[in-house]
Amino acid sequence: MTVPTPIPVLIDCDPGIDDALALLLAAGTPALHIRAVTTVAGNRPAAQTAVNARRVMDLAGADDVPVYAGCARSLAQAADRNNLVHGDDGLGGAVLPLRGAIAPGHAVEVLLQTLGADDSAGLRLIALGPLTNLACAELQAPGILRRAAQIDIMGGAAFCPGNVTPQAEFNFWADPLAAQIVLASGARLRIFGLDVTNQARMSAEWIHSLAALPGAAAAAAHTMLRAYSGVDPLLHDVCPVAAVFAPELFGGSRHRVGVEWRDRTAEGRLLVDEAASASGESGEADVITRVDAPALLARVAGALRRLGE
Repeated sequence: MTVPTPIPVLIDCDPGIDDALALLLAAGTPALHIRAVTTVAGNRPAAQTAVNARRVMDLAGADDVPVYAGCARSLAQAADRNNLVHGDDGLGGAVLPLRGAIAPGHAVEVLLQTLGADDSAGLRLIALGPLTNLACAELQAPGILRRAAQIDIMGGAAFCPGNVTPQAEFNFWADPLAAQIVLASGARLRIFGLDVTNQARMSAEWIHSLAALPGAAAAAAHTMLRAYSGVDPLLHDVCPVAAVFAPELFGGSRHRVGVEWRDRTAEGRLLVDEAASASGESGEADVITRVDAPALLARVAGALRRLGE
């Protein structure tokens, strides 16, 4: 029996507890081959997100996967837009050893080199944080994002309220201009916003069940998820990772899309269809609005179990 070739992915993220869970899912899924992890300021400042990503990859036994630090601030906002939902350290206080080092080089340079390489065919970009790194790559080399086989983005709220303002989800709000640049790039896009991630809920029972799984990765995931306070425990960043190897779990429809970045009262709002077209700077994307949540939870638990075996 022929074993399918793993799908090459580059993951851009801002760990963050849900980013950490997404990285563990990717590392524990044989169908994926993580080429690199790039990080950006978002859930926590840039220096912290890079260290967090390195710790999570070390935890997963993926010491050979390089982690590159990226942009430390958004394109147009004067002040950093971080949050403390994930704790001061971004990982809910979970103590994760740091074995490896942050790789030399900037995340934007890595994106340019990776997408520009002859072997980039089939590469999937998975963007789990603010889109600053991807936008900077596109600005430096217009059209470079179109070289990706697909870009799977966690961000936005198309048909539901936001989670940081009534109009906006955190990632798009943190750097709305970057989100607009990426969505208007002409790349093949799928958007996993709050419309779908609000359905990917982790029950207290499911979180508790992780403690019974073998290995340090499951134990750390259990510790991190228990640290969420005052927010719904949702599998935000897991969704675009899972969709790469299990697209049958998700559904949605194609729309014209853009992001409001000029109006300070609505910045970060995901514009769809007529609103996007009226902005004058729209692209097209599959906006995902459905998920088989029980099957998704089973995939995450299975990946954590594999990492512990």
